[in-house]
Amino acid sequence: MDYVAGKKTEDSFIERLEEAVKKAKTNREWRHEYMTLLMRDQENIEKGIEKGKIYGAISMCRDLGLSDDEISKRLQEKYHLSQEEITEYLQVEIV
Repeated sequence: MDYVAGKKTEDSFIERLEEAVKKAKTNREWRHEYMTLLMRDQENIEKGIEKGKIYGAISMCRDLGLSDDEISKRLQEKYHLSQEEITEYLQVEIV
């Protein structure tokens, strides 16, 4: 706990752990892999947010009584989706 709190410790395990962390931080390959995964995760989060907006729009349009054809037109205008993408979105049951 002292190590986590930033206090210096004499414990040999903690010293080995600290050395391993320093070594990992200087490993270019590891840093590259970490950054690649971080960027991929961020892209997936952004895609999830976009999908959530689209499903929300579909749900709202259905609540307003719009037909799937009307919803398709609105999705194409707003999100620039292909007809295939729109069809996939419309097939998912939104609860």
